[in-house]
Amino acid sequence: MGNLLQKLAVAADGRYFTADEQRQIREYAESLPARLAAMHNLEQIEEAALRSAIEELQEHFPNFSRYHDQAWARHFRDLQLVVRAAAVAMVLDDPQEMDDQLLFWLRTMFAANNYTPAFVRESLVRLGVAVRNRLEADATHWVMPYLDRAVQVLSEFPEPATAAV
Repeated sequence: MGNLLQKLAVAADGRYFTADEQRQIREYAESLPARLAAMHNLEQIEEAALRSAIEELQEHFPNFSRYHDQAWARHFRDLQLVVRAAAVAMVLDDPQEMDDQLLFWLRTMFAANNYTPAFVRESLVRLGVAVRNRLEADATHWVMPYLDRAVQVLSEFPEPATAAV
């Protein structure tokens, strides 16, 4: 479970955990209830946050639906996948999990569909604002670093020759 525990297990192969490794495991275990509570809070506000972000994006990118079949419904789903991957990675305390399971693939899909990095960044920033405005303060502390990471990873691709947004 999670990057920390996997790393510690590999490092401790053939020996017992050191005092420092035991401390790290305890700290992670102690943070787990707060991480799970943040995930639950995120689940509760997900729909409203996504709808808010999509509505704002529709105002700023009115031509997006002309380029893609079911554009806004699909973009809603893509952003929903980002939120859910962020939640899992946050519980596991493993940003690489989110990258490997979703972000690298989704970035490729965005580029293949001629999205611009600016459109992707704007989508994720608006999503982050909508989530932050609805989350409880404690949950924000846990969730936002993962959504911020999604902005960074997903918007790093070359400009398309012909933008479709």
